[in-house]
Amino acid sequence: MNEPFLETLSAYGAKIHVDKGFYLNIKHSSSSPGFFYLLDEGICALTSITNKGEETVYLYFYPRRLIGFNQLLMDRSQNHPLEFSIVTRTPCTLHRFSYDVFQNLMRNSPGFGSFLMQTLADNYYEVLVHFHRRMEESAVAGLCRLLLDVAQPSDGVLIVPRFFTYAELAKYLGTHSVTVSRIMAKMKQLGYMAKDNRGIILKQPEALREFLKGDKELNY
Repeated sequence: MNEPFLETLSAYGAKIHVDKGFYLNIKHSSSSPGFFYLLDEGICALTSITNKGEETVYLYFYPRRLIGFNQLLMDRSQNHPLEFSIVTRTPCTLHRFSYDVFQNLMRNSPGFGSFLMQTLADNYYEVLVHFHRRMEESAVAGLCRLLLDVAQPSDGVLIVPRFFTYAELAKYLGTHSVTVSRIMAKMKQLGYMAKDNRGIILKQPEALREFLKGDKELNY
């Protein structure tokens, strides 16, 4: 999506700053259907809580992603209990838009309609791929893929942001945090990665890619 369109879209909303752990899709009454958001800075997650009280992460939202609009598309005459939550995982800056703005953009802005459809397609595809890999990949391969996907270049190295704790990685991968801890300990022992106050440093990203190809096994 081009920058001029995003700037135009942002002008329709109110810029807000929220802390980590803020729930964006609180259930609203029929007279107050809620808001949707354009994420400007930070990371949000689509999550749910299992019957055992454990949190599962389905999808991460990054800047330039439209979020929280699903409840605005539902039939307001029907009861739709919230089974899922959109939660800020870091401090976030967002543009917040009202339901009236949503309706106006849907009627009058082809560009917004295209952006919304692209977002829906991206979300659908990413969730499908995520769960396919959770079923098919080993814990080691899944962890390596996630680390490579979320790492950001900084000073000539790839760094996984501090937000991705072992517990957070485990929630996304659908494994136990102890398993993640053991795999990470072994990889640090082998010199593939290290950890400092910036986050997890991927010292040998090519070694991690070899696990994705099945060229290596890790005994942890």
